[in-house]
Amino acid sequence: MGSKLFEQVNLAIEQYKYQEAINILNELESNEELSKSDQILSHYYRATALNGMGDYPEALKYAKKSYRGYRNQGQSSHLLETLIIMGYANCWLGNTELGFQYIDEAEDMLGNLPDIREKQQNKYEAMLYISRGCGYLQQGKTEQLFESARSALKISEYINDKQIMARSNYQLGSYYTFFNIDLNLAMYHSKQCQLLLYELDNKPLLALNLVTLGCICIMKGELNQALMFHEQALDNTNIIMIKMSIFNNLSMIYSQQGDFDKALEVLKNAFELAKKVKNPYILMTTITSIIEVNVLIDRIEEASVYLDLLKGFAEKGENELTPLYARFSEALILKSSNRIQNRAKAQAIFEEIAQIEKLPGELSIKTLLNLCDLLLDEFRINFDVKVLEELNPLLDKLIIIAEKIASFWILAETYLLLAKLALLKTDLKKARKILTEAQEMAEKYNLTLLAGKISVEHDTLLRNLEIWEQLSVANAPINKKLELVNLDKQIENMILNRRNETLHISDEEPVNLLILSEGGTSIFSHYFIEQKSFESHIFGGFITTIDYFIREVFSEGLDRAMFGEYTLLMKLISPFFIIYIFKGDSYYAHQRIKYFMQSIQKKEDIWQKLIKSVERNKTVKTNEIPPLDTLIIDIFVEKNVIIEKI
Repeated sequence: MGSKLFEQVNLAIEQYKYQEAINILNELESNEELSKSDQILSHYYRATALNGMGDYPEALKYAKKSYRGYRNQGQSSHLLETLIIMGYANCWLGNTELGFQYIDEAEDMLGNLPDIREKQQNKYEAMLYISRGCGYLQQGKTEQLFESARSALKISEYINDKQIMARSNYQLGSYYTFFNIDLNLAMYHSKQCQLLLYELDNKPLLALNLVTLGCICIMKGELNQALMFHEQALDNTNIIMIKMSIFNNLSMIYSQQGDFDKALEVLKNAFELAKKVKNPYILMTTITSIIEVNVLIDRIEEASVYLDLLKGFAEKGENELTPLYARFSEALILKSSNRIQNRAKAQAIFEEIAQIEKLPGELSIKTLLNLCDLLLDEFRINFDVKVLEELNPLLDKLIIIAEKIASFWILAETYLLLAKLALLKTDLKKARKILTEAQEMAEKYNLTLLAGKISVEHDTLLRNLEIWEQLSVANAPINKKLELVNLDKQIENMILNRRNETLHISDEEPVNLLILSEGGTSIFSHYFIEQKSFESHIFGGFITTIDYFIREVFSEGLDRAMFGEYTLLMKLISPFFIIYIFKGDSYYAHQRIKYFMQSIQKKEDIWQKLIKSVERNKTVKTNEIPPLDTLIIDIFVEKNVIIEKI
C-alpha cells in the first residue's frame, strides 16, 4: 500500500501538483505506521513538494530531516536533491553563506554519483545553477546571477522542466529590471515566468514575479498596470517580507498618482508588519516614507510624531543609518515652513547630508533634489544668476548617482531640468542638444511616457524658437524667460517622482521621406503629398536647411529643426542619412523613422540596392525597389507598425 502511494506522490510532483502530493503524504502518514526508511522518503518528498510550492521555511525543516536520514546511507540521488533544496531554501531566506555550502557539497556529490541518466544529470545541473542564481540575487552579484540563470534556463528548456524554467525566467526578469536594466527583456522574461506559473503551485514565486512586473510598469510610468500587478501579488501571498515590499511599492504608486491618503494607509500597513519582523532598516525607511508623505500633504503635526519615533529608534543604535534618516526627515519638516530661518536650517542639514560619502542612493537623490528646490526658491525671489551656478555641481552629482543606481527616470528628468536652465541663459543650442540626449536615453530604457514628455518639450521649444531668439537679442530680463520654462513644475515632478502626467500627442502628417548619402547626395525621395505643391512653396528652402542640418546641426548632436510649419527629423544609419519631413508632433514620427531604419537594414533586397546606389552615386526610383515602397506605405501612410501609444 505504502509503495503505491509513494508512486502517486512522485507522479504528482512530476506533474507539479504539489498540494496533491502533500495530501497523499498526509493520508499515508495518518493511516500507516511507516518504517524508518519510509519516514525518510516521506520527509524527502514533503521537502520537495514544499520547495516547489515556495514554502521555504517548511521545505528546509523537512529537508534537514531527510538529510539526517540519508547521509548515513552513502551517496544517492535523494541525498543530492535534499542538499540542493537546503541550498536553495537557505539562499532564498537570506542565509547565502550556508546555502552555498550545501550547493557546493551537492555539486561535489554529482560528480561522483554513478549511473545517472542524461536527463537526470541535466536536471541536477539546472537545479544547481538556479540555486546559485538565488544566492547571487540575494547578494547582488549581478554577472554571476546572469550566467547562472541563463545556464539554468538553457538546460531546463532542453529537458522541459517548467519549475526550473519559471525560476530562471524570474531571475532573469529581476536581473533586467533591477541591475542591467533592459525593460523589454525584463518584461519578456517576467511574462514567460508568469505563463509557466499558471501551471505551477508556487504562490510565493507568483507574488514575487507580479511585483517584478509591477516594478517594470512603475519604471515605465504605467501606474495603473503597476497597481494591478501589485494588488494581484498581495492576493497571492501571506509572507510578511513580500507583503512589506508590496505595501512600499503601492505607496510609491499612490504618491505618484497624487493619492496621498492611500499612500499613507499602505505605508502604515507596512509599518505594522515591520514592527513584527523587527528589522531596523525596514522600520527606518518605512517611517521616513510616512514622514515624507505627511509633509507633502502638509500634515506637519503627524510628521513630527513619526519623527520623534524615528529619533527614538536612532537612539537605540540598532542601525547606523537611522540618525541620518532622522536628520533628513527633520530637514523635510523644516523646509515645509514659511519661515526663512527654518528653511535655512533645512538647507544646512541637506548640505551636511549631501557631503557624506557612501550614502544610500535614494537618500542621496532626495537630498540633492530638495537642495535644488531650495535654491530655485531663492532664485525665484531675487533672480540672482549666481544661484543658478550653485545648481550645476548638485545636478552633476545627481546624474552620477542616478546612473550608479540605475534610476534612469530621474536621470532623464535631470537632463530635462538642465535643458530648462540652459534656456534661462538663452543657450538654445545647448538646450536642444540636451533634450535630444534626454529623449534618446528615455527611449533606450523604454520610459515611454517620459520620452513623450521630452519630445513635447522639444517640439514646444522649436515652435517658440523665434520668441527665444528675440529674448536673446533684446537681452530680456530673466524673470521673462522664467515664465516660459516652467521650472516649478519640473522640480516638483522630480521630488514627487510623478509619472502620471497626461500627454496629448497626435500622429504626424507625413510630407516627404529622403535618403541621402553621408556626403549629402540625394539617393531616394518619396512624397506623401502632391510634389508640385510642396516644391513650389518650400522645397528650395528645405534643400538649404538639409545642407545646413548636415554641416552644422547634426554634427553638434541635434536631430531636428523646424521650417515654418514643417519639422525636419534626421537620423544617421551609415552610409545614409534618413530625413523625414512632416507636420505636427514629433514623438510618433520619431518612432516611425527608427522602425524604418531597422527594417531597411534587416531587408537585404532593400539594403543592398541602396548601398549600390551610393556606390554609383545614382538616384533610386520607387519602382526600382518595390519592397521599399510597400514598407514606406505600411509605416508612414497606413501606420500599421505597432507603436506604444501614450
